[in-house]
Amino acid sequence: MPAIVLVPIVVLMFSGAASAVPKLTIYDDGRSCPANCDAHVVFHPSLNGTKYAHAPGTTAPNLSACSVDSDCEICFEDDGSECLTTKYRGSGPGRETFDLTPAFYEAWCSQDAIPTRLSDKCEELRRTALKLSGRINCIKNPEHHLCETLMAEAVRAKEADTPLYIECRRQGQSNYNEGRPAEEKRAHGCGYEFESNGGPNSRGLTWRKLLPGACREGTFVGRDGLDCCSGSDFVDAALGRECRLFYPPATE
Repeated sequence: MPAIVLVPIVVLMFSGAASAVPKLTIYDDGRSCPANCDAHVVFHPSLNGTKYAHAPGTTAPNLSACSVDSDCEICFEDDGSECLTTKYRGSGPGRETFDLTPAFYEAWCSQDAIPTRLSDKCEELRRTALKLSGRINCIKNPEHHLCETLMAEAVRAKEADTPLYIECRRQGQSNYNEGRPAEEKRAHGCGYEFESNGGPNSRGLTWRKLLPGACREGTFVGRDGLDCCSGSDFVDAALGRECRLFYPPATE
């Protein structure tokens, strides 16, 4: 069971450049997700070694950075009053964000004594999952008449791309990309399109889209190529519009 540390509330002077309490998000980019997407956190390098994310057992003013694939203490309040220890799997999201896996939330949301902000996030995820009530879960019911065409297309895309993903991994990304046109090249460990062709979003950001073959067995890439959708209401609802296409209203 994950270890949690509830530290008595005191005013502490921490080192580190982070200035805002990190927001909590959720991600699952399939085979590109490190350690088979186990319970872990990824965050921007600017957070590492700060009051919000540091090696367990280190204290201000001598906080140490977390090492990839090692335990990391992440804290949810400015004063360091509520922290827990989880695996750190490297960088990923933008600044001031703890990007956490579905397995992380599944491990922690079932517990009682967890940091308040995490508890609030768990409750938010539960409420969000209710928004899928009355919709058809096409990943779990691919033969439903509202799902047949959608799932057939998703399966075809995945079956077409999976051999390319496997071959890219076998050859190594650089060797696989050599001599290929940009539209056939792959990035980020072979799981993503080479060119940034996603977006722009409301903040003007673009991204490389996740490719269908990067999603694990039984999961499918979402609308915008950001995450893999699994058929788990709790997770897919939290991914918002990304997975909503796999949940058509039952009244259609």
